Amino acid sequence: MNKVFSQIKKYWLTNLITFLVSLAVGAGIFCIVFFTRSRSMIDAIDGATLGGLIVLLFGLLMMVAHFGTFDFLVFGFKQLIALMFAKNPKKHGQFTDYRDEMTQKRDASSYNFIAVIFAGLLLSIAIIVLEIIYHLG
Repeated sequence: MNKVFSQIKKYWLTNLITFLVSLAVGAGIFCIVFFTRSRSMIDAIDGATLGGLIVLLFGLLMMVAHFGTFDFLVFGFKQLIALMFAKNPKKHGQFTDYRDEMTQKRDASSYNFIAVIFAGLLLSIAIIVLEIIYHLG
């Protein structure tokens, strides 16, 4: 029972750190864009848009990769490199099966991309608020 709670605690701590790092990356991109330009409201909107979209698109790319879209490329290149550096290339017993390897990989991975997507959506809400403030003011 205690082991289950420690795994849950580790999962939430990992997602919290991922979320905070994603927010920091978005805020860093915002600061770079905002402080290198004329510091107007349009520059703030541009920086928030760029930071939010980069974080959101990175989270979506993590999601697509998690569900196995690029697995065949990774597996193929790994097998090609193993074949190139094999001592006896005619002996194929050392290679793994695609289905077995990808099943083990998905079982071991977690859904860390949710925290990144949530950070990107939070930054997107900031973009909408800045747009409303700009157009009302």
